[in-house]
Amino acid sequence: MDLDTLIDAASFSPESMQPPSAWIGHLPLAAWVIRQAEPRIFVELGTHTGNSYFSFCQAVAEAGLATKCYAVDTWQGDEHAGQYDENVFDEVNAHNEERYAGFSRLLRMTFDDALDHFQDESIQLLHIDGLHTYEAARHDFEAWLPKLAPGAIVMFHDTEVRERNFGVWKLWEELRAQYPHAIEFSHSHGLGILQLNNAPGSRRQEWLHLDASKRDRLRTYFAALGSRQLERFELKSELSTSKTEVAERDVVIAGLRQQASNLTQVVAARDTEIADLRQHASNLTQVVAARDAEIADVRQHASNLTQVVAARDVEIADLRQHVFNLTQEVSARDVAIGELRQHVSNLEEDLAARGARIEHLGKAVEERDDRIGALTWDAHALRQSTSWRITGPLRWVAARVKRRHAPASTMRRNG
Repeated sequence: MDLDTLIDAASFSPESMQPPSAWIGHLPLAAWVIRQAEPRIFVELGTHTGNSYFSFCQAVAEAGLATKCYAVDTWQGDEHAGQYDENVFDEVNAHNEERYAGFSRLLRMTFDDALDHFQDESIQLLHIDGLHTYEAARHDFEAWLPKLAPGAIVMFHDTEVRERNFGVWKLWEELRAQYPHAIEFSHSHGLGILQLNNAPGSRRQEWLHLDASKRDRLRTYFAALGSRQLERFELKSELSTSKTEVAERDVVIAGLRQQASNLTQVVAARDTEIADLRQHASNLTQVVAARDAEIADVRQHASNLTQVVAARDVEIADLRQHVFNLTQEVSARDVAIGELRQHVSNLEEDLAARGARIEHLGKAVEERDDRIGALTWDAHALRQSTSWRITGPLRWVAARVKRRHAPASTMRRNG
């Protein structure tokens, strides 16, 4: 008997469920019992995720027994197993079809509804593992008793659980008094096994008729064997969990490595971009330095032009005064001189922004130079005009009169 294969069978559970490790402790015993009984029909009431049922099926397959196996359950849950969704049945059914379809059948219905699917006195091995209250367990046993063959073997799981309204222990105590050919294995939550009293000689299970000493040895043997199988199962589960965790870590590491590779490429791209930006910044620094030098030159030029303009302004002021004295008679010239003064005033206001208006300032200077030339020319033309010559004697007389009336110091200075 390959117990590792039996462990694999008993360890089956839908992905969303954890297999109850307690049944693993009874795995060697269950496999031994079904081989000893060699039943034509085996029925399990309460299959849930199939842990115990598939261990019986695996034993049947390995021993080559001509046993028909039936699992009865609604696959909806109860107060002890809890409620579960449709996926549990789907996965249990798929597992059964894949491995045991030749001799195993799942009956999805209540225990009472399943009674009509079996003839009276046809079942030779019955495992009751449904709702574990006293009332439910007693009802299941009494309801299925007529379906049991003479000398049938009945197994009750969880005979040692006395919490959460479990009552199988109480029913077992009552049945032991009624069916003396019985034995209870207290390990792994307890498993009670009895044989009906009317067993024919060919169906008599001698191991249920042992004396107290041999019964204790049988209990000790299967408890030790179950403990070892439970330990092996737990180690195997831990190994499986560790492998799963390692696989998950490998996936995480692979993801992190890929992320690191991507980030390395990003960093390389950023380094290239930074190098380009640094080169661009260096180029811009040179451009800025060139612009600063150019601005300094322009500012110096503007300063020079400002001095020139100031000199021109002084000269213009003198000329204006001179022209004003000379052109009192030419009233039309006053309009032009007023415009020139306004232009000069605007020019003075623009001197504060000459740094940014160098080109405009140059043009303004050229305009002033042109105007100065024109005024100079006008002054020259005025001196050459007939009225200037005609008024010459008057100017000479006026000059003589000024000298005569001037203070003595002024006369000496002029003389």
